[in-house]
Formats: sequence, C-alpha cells, structure tokens
Amino acid sequence: MSAKIFAVGAGKGGVGKTFISSSLAITLAKLHHSVLLVDFDLAGANVHTNLGMEPQKTSIQSFLNGEADLVNLSQPTSIPKLSMIQGVWQEWEQTPCRRGQGLQLVQEIRKLPFDFVVIDLGPGATATNLEIFSSADEKILVTNAEPTSVEKSYRFFEAWILKQVSENTTPDAYEKIKKAVQEFRAQKQQGLFSFRKYLNSTANVSFDHFDQMLSHPIRLVVNSCRSHQDQDLGYSVKSVCSKYFDLGIDYSGCVDYDNAVWHSIRNKEPFLIAKPFTKLSGQFLALAKHLSPSENHVIGIKAVI
Repeated sequence: MSAKIFAVGAGKGGVGKTFISSSLAITLAKLHHSVLLVDFDLAGANVHTNLGMEPQKTSIQSFLNGEADLVNLSQPTSIPKLSMIQGVWQEWEQTPCRRGQGLQLVQEIRKLPFDFVVIDLGPGATATNLEIFSSADEKILVTNAEPTSVEKSYRFFEAWILKQVSENTTPDAYEKIKKAVQEFRAQKQQGLFSFRKYLNSTANVSFDHFDQMLSHPIRLVVNSCRSHQDQDLGYSVKSVCSKYFDLGIDYSGCVDYDNAVWHSIRNKEPFLIAKPFTKLSGQFLALAKHLSPSENHVIGIKAVI
C-alpha cells in the first residue's frame, strides 16, 4: 500500500504552517506510524529548525535538478519512526520549478516505504504548490486570525478553484473565467450569492466538477488561537466558502497559542517532545485522528497522553 500524503499549505508565510506540519508528523510517528516529513519550501526552508536539527547538505533541490532520488534524500531524525527531506534554505531566490514537477514529486513519494508523508509546502498558491496540493490525499490549509492571513486564505481558495477549472476547460474559456474572478473581486455582493453561478453566467461554462471538489475537501486548521473568537474563525471561513464559492471545506480544528512553542524552537527542541502533556499535544492528537481515522490509533494514544 502506498503512503498517504498530507499536503500542508497556507495563503501566506508566518501563519505557523511549518509548526503544524512538523507537529502533525511527530504526532503520527508517536502513534507508531512510519512518517516522512518533506520540506518543500524552495527558498526559506526551516522544518529542520522545528525538529531541532542542523540543515542537511543535500535538499529537495537535488531531486528537482534530477541529481538524486527521494529515497537517497531521506534522513532519519532523533524522533523514532520519523524521517525528513531537507528543503532549500541556502539560496537567495526561490528555486524554479518546471510544470509537472509537483505531480512528479507526488508520484515518486508514493513509491517510498512510509505510512504517511507530510509535505510542508512553501507559502502561497504557486503553480507547483497547487499541483502537489491537488494530488495529495489530504489537503490542509493553515491560517491564523490575522486579517491578512484570512484574506490570503480566500485568495488560495480562489486559486484552488481556478486550478480545478483550468483542467476541465479550454484556454479561451479559462481566460474568461479569470476575468470573471477579477470582476467578482471588484464587486460588493449583497445578500445570497453563488460564485459558481456567477462564473457560469459570466464565462458561460458548466462547473460540474465543483461536486468533485466536495468529495475531497480542503481541511482548514486555524493556528495560534488566543480566544474563542479565534477558534470560531474556522466556522466563519467555512460558511463563507459555502455561501460565496460553493466550495465545501472541512474545519478540522484549531491550535491554541502557546508562548512555550517559541521557547522550544529557540532551544532547538520539538515542542511536542519537550512538552508532551500539554493541551496542544491533545489538539494535534485530535487532528491526526481526524485526518487518519484508524483502529491503530487506539494503541498509539498511550504513547502520547
């Protein structure tokens, strides 16, 4: 059986995406699964910092350049059953990707001998990020309560919709759709509104594949929650996506703000290893079980609590 792939993205940087990715990977490993954590940030990779490791000499760039196979880039960590592939951290500019390399990466990952692979994507809805996001078994989008983060999350949803639409229409129709999206942004819609119907009437294209997106929804995680209002943000985003984009998403959970996270990273020790009995540990356990329901977790819970 091939590995189950979790792709973790965000509309912008600084929302704690890498902390969510690494903590989810650690939790799955503590539940006795073999896990690979892939750092696919192609400019400012820092998964190694979250794991308390020094950067490796080789990175995912070697795979993108055709110089190494993924199996040779995988490195063990100090955490049992958890391995990682280093992201690009030493370059001044983002490593360029060719069209199709994201899909190629996912295909090669499925050949690796792991139960789960967590891919920590770079920030934003780049073409390669969306390729990986589209091909993953679980699509996780991380945000926090900052207005800029929420706004960029909605832009990510738009890009995700356009990605799906572009694969099911002609180039001319796709250009009409992009224009319709730009016009949609400029308008102040009042009352009940359907983004799907708006695109259909404006671009004159049928969007039956919206239903396909509902079968494997994006999983939303709200990070660094400081209040009940922050925790409820996920439900608000879910409602907006349903009412305006006709896009059903799953609010998978929230992670509280904890100043100890910053201290843990500064001390180069993974938070869930340094603080295994905190509320955050329970939240990641709940998230892992939500994303991968399995009877095997019943045994693993004893290793976490």
